[in-house]
Amino acid sequence: MTSLSADELAGFADSVDGTLARVWPDARKAGSGADAMAELWGSAAAQGWTELQRSNAVDAALVACARLGRVACPLPLMDIFSTCLLLSSSPSMVDEVVAGSIRPVVVSSPRDISSARYIEAALAATHLVIMVPSSNRVVVRAITDVVRTTGLAKPDWSDVRLAELPIADFVVVPGVVADATALLRLGLVARSVGAAERSLTFSIEYANERTAFGKPIGSFQAVSHRAVDGAVDVAASKNLIKDAAAAYIAGRDNWRLSSELAVEYASAASVRTQFGAQHTLAATGYFEEHEMPWLFRRVNADVVQLRSLAPADGEIADVLIETVARLPHLELGEEAESFREEVRQFFEPFDDDPPIEYLSAEPNLELVRAAAEGGYLTMAWPRSAGGAEASVERQMVFGEEQSYRRITVPGKVAADMLGTAIVRLGTPEQRERILPLMANGDFRFYLGYSEPETGSDLANMKTSAVRDGDEWIVNGRKMWGTRAQLADWVWLATKTDPDASPPHAGITMFLTKVDKPGFEIHQHRALSGEISCTTFFDDFRVSDADRIGDVNGGWKVITEALAQERVRMAMVATTVLRLLDDMLVEIRKDPTSVGTRGSAQRRRISELAGRLQAARGLVNASIRATSSVGGGARLEAPMAKIISSLLYEDFCEAALEIFGPAAALGDGERDVPGRGAFEYGLRYSIMGVVGGGTIDIQKNLVARALGLPR
Repeated sequence: MTSLSADELAGFADSVDGTLARVWPDARKAGSGADAMAELWGSAAAQGWTELQRSNAVDAALVACARLGRVACPLPLMDIFSTCLLLSSSPSMVDEVVAGSIRPVVVSSPRDISSARYIEAALAATHLVIMVPSSNRVVVRAITDVVRTTGLAKPDWSDVRLAELPIADFVVVPGVVADATALLRLGLVARSVGAAERSLTFSIEYANERTAFGKPIGSFQAVSHRAVDGAVDVAASKNLIKDAAAAYIAGRDNWRLSSELAVEYASAASVRTQFGAQHTLAATGYFEEHEMPWLFRRVNADVVQLRSLAPADGEIADVLIETVARLPHLELGEEAESFREEVRQFFEPFDDDPPIEYLSAEPNLELVRAAAEGGYLTMAWPRSAGGAEASVERQMVFGEEQSYRRITVPGKVAADMLGTAIVRLGTPEQRERILPLMANGDFRFYLGYSEPETGSDLANMKTSAVRDGDEWIVNGRKMWGTRAQLADWVWLATKTDPDASPPHAGITMFLTKVDKPGFEIHQHRALSGEISCTTFFDDFRVSDADRIGDVNGGWKVITEALAQERVRMAMVATTVLRLLDDMLVEIRKDPTSVGTRGSAQRRRISELAGRLQAARGLVNASIRATSSVGGGARLEAPMAKIISSLLYEDFCEAALEIFGPAAALGDGERDVPGRGAFEYGLRYSIMGVVGGGTIDIQKNLVARALGLPR
């Protein structure tokens, strides 16, 4: 079976919401809803929720789990789905489960049992399905006695006693118990994410309504950024859960690893998001008249239940270290994946032990020429400009393969960022004069954006350009111009109307050569080893023919160029993927170097791997959003940068902790784990956070998209 379409899943979600509105209208029902559970179970059977496993519709089941989470309802829908899988050799019993005459809850135990604790929805359930993973045994026993227990979960968990004689006791095909366990874990996090997302919605609404010091509290960055962190966590979690469902439906061998990556990230993310939302609502969300206390209970009760369902294959680090497994590939579509093989063949002659500090290395001119001849530099341009009109997916494939191999093609940055803007906004003369240089890779430039007082706040830049006939006189200073010492050109942002309102309406862009009077350059060596420069413009004259776009229309030009840069910045996730693979190569030489199963170091590797897969999922989501009708990644692209860049720092720091002083040595020294990639990555990783607009700026962009006030 193929996955359901987005429209089909949305329709199913609406149907679930309609049923819940009748029986379990909101999260406060959790305080008194134990008796309503039996009615809801009957409604679920009548609506067909209980037979989703027959059509392998795990995506629909997970959507339903998320909707249940939004109202803090613990209907064990994934237990029903998993029971149908476990009992598939007994169609008559599956019929009873689907009809609701057998109402199962599933547990995992090292042996058959006569009683059990921490059982959800026990007052409505009729049977306990006991999985014994070591023997692939499945035992089904009737529930004979239920004792409710007080605590975090609402409705209460229960202790149950079971009938002495089982109604079924058999051995299933190897792998079935492992799959059922993975499904149950995935269902729990889908429900917890649903509850966390609802909590986040409440907090955003409150942040818009509640005022303090004469302003909505959502205008305070501490509040808005907390909401953004939650939104990033929810979006990343939902992507991972969706990917795991798709892997299950497609029958991929590594689907359980996909599922565990989702569980790893989403379990922690849902707790973080709920706490953050609770903090924003403060006392308003602390009392039980509000839905928040009940959502809080739901999130944390679901996450703690994961401890009773150990993953069959071990945690993520165990799978990655003890096998040859890699993080599951996230495809960008059939056409793009076909192109990937072509790109790999193109890079093969140049993929020969590239330097670790590849971003500061001298450009490989042979590679630049080959890329120009192959049309890879201009692949994003329209055919009318000599390009290939490559889809954003194909562009991402090229970037991924380049980043993973630690190969840089400098001419491609100019073509992607500046060339695309000139194609769309430049004059015919500019296109004729400049684009051929870019197409040949013969275009060395630097970005003249940031300034001492304003950083990347381009709207408030101070560098001025005053018109003088057919020329402009530029005065000011630009900072952090990477490779400016090698550049022939500057992509220069200037203020031509200092009184414009809003301020960004007074910007004009130029692309001009720097070999003219009035230009001075000072070099600075960065922490990464790269050279960046401060450049001074003192009555520096620029021809009006070098103006890109309209006078005072530079913001549109900048936005056009930055759209391409953000795609490039998102490639940080691929850089970290390579670092993870480098780490695994070292660890597999002696797996005990990071302890045995359950060690703190393996736990940390699992956490980093989950965050990496979440980052990669957001990158893919940003690409899909960019490709969609109406075009743009309003939320996804900045979210991808936020999560990827912070991960880069944390991953390299963790690598040095795992490998010790040897990992702090550089490329070329003896016995260096990863050939020095980890220490270089740590030094360079800061640029992932501050380059291309700091993550604080990205969070502000997401906050606006969430509807939070300035």
